[in-house]
Amino acid sequence: MRDLDFISGRFFDYDIPREKQYLLKYFTTELQIAFLKYALVFENTKSFKDHTGYYCSDRLKFRLLFRLRKLLSLHSEAKSTFTEEGLNTLQLIESGQYPLTQNGFS
Repeated sequence: MRDLDFISGRFFDYDIPREKQYLLKYFTTELQIAFLKYALVFENTKSFKDHTGYYCSDRLKFRLLFRLRKLLSLHSEAKSTFTEEGLNTLQLIESGQYPLTQNGFS
């Protein structure tokens, strides 16, 4: 199936699912959005540069992938805990106001 996604270029026109639209608040540039779509379709970014034509250093690719995984993890964790702190974190993440300088973000 991944081969068909690549051949068809599905990742270029991929509509990010509604439950993950909050990620667009953290990935704002053209390169970052392309990276986000590619990562969500393929769940791997090894060939991102070759498949999309966007230049992205390995360091930047690592940082973007780390940001994506951390946001998805924090969102999932906050959603599964029904404490006041979890709900506040969930609200911050979904509104795009979660500070990326804490909890290991750089």
